[in-house]
Amino acid sequence: MKHVVDKNYFPGFVRKAVTFTIDDGNIENDRKFIDIVRPVGIRGTFNLCAPDRLSPEEYRALYEGFEIANHVKCHPAIFNLEREYARSGVPFDRETSDVHELHPHPEEKGVWFINDLYYGKENDFWYRIADVENYVRLIDETHTELENVFGKGSVRSFVWPFGKQKDFEKVLSHVAKKGYYAARGAGRSIDTFDMPSDRMDWRYCASDSSLLVKMEAFDALGDDGALKFFSFGVHSIDYERAGRWGNLLAFAEKYGNRREDFYYATVGEIFDYEDAINALEVTDEEIANKSALPMYVKIDGRPVIISAGETVKLN
Repeated sequence: MKHVVDKNYFPGFVRKAVTFTIDDGNIENDRKFIDIVRPVGIRGTFNLCAPDRLSPEEYRALYEGFEIANHVKCHPAIFNLEREYARSGVPFDRETSDVHELHPHPEEKGVWFINDLYYGKENDFWYRIADVENYVRLIDETHTELENVFGKGSVRSFVWPFGKQKDFEKVLSHVAKKGYYAARGAGRSIDTFDMPSDRMDWRYCASDSSLLVKMEAFDALGDDGALKFFSFGVHSIDYERAGRWGNLLAFAEKYGNRREDFYYATVGEIFDYEDAINALEVTDEEIANKSALPMYVKIDGRPVIISAGETVKLN
């Protein structure tokens, strides 16, 4: 007898995963955000630039139960190699600096001082800018600083400041060699709830303004047998600036504490679980779970949990 094996389930025998991806590490607003999502079990990933505002113990307590990703200290952009830059010898001054030039980054005591980092201006916004070599160095330094706080092996994901940029291939090559499982790319949301097909350029589904509308569509999504993914972002301070904390409160009230419908997890946990599903070895005789995670499958419609390392006979 040939059995029907359906392995496309997250823990709890649900197909839909819910997570968030929040940038920059704005302590005050991250705390407000956490106070809303934590009580209802919603989990996700905070993308930090530098752990320099709290003690290590305070950082660990604030972000306990969530994932930490590398968002690069100084939040720099990369030199656009297609553009010619005029480099000024005059230190940066927000009021008097020439907008057509790059200005050496001034030493900011108690904050960041990085050699070969400049200020440039585009679209009426001053931003820090670095060449690829120094950009990569900042990624590695940030990785070390974050893991010194949150533990070795805890930082496995990279999130671009300002979204994916010019010369990104060199950066992504470095990120991949360093063992990051993913890199969040473009700075705009997408209109699909499929699992990301390219983890080195994945995007979130909703922002603070579209959160409730997009999640309503996700909640109403029919079961086509495939895993589904809902991620929202992108800065906790967005809710403060736009006065949209009510959106997050409504989201938490309506879509939190629903483990019968959703798998609440960090971005990394969702991708890890998808990998474990894909690694299940299914034959006519057995299902072998070689992963370190319990797997939720249905055999002929019957729910079965296969423990880590366990093999279940089908006949």
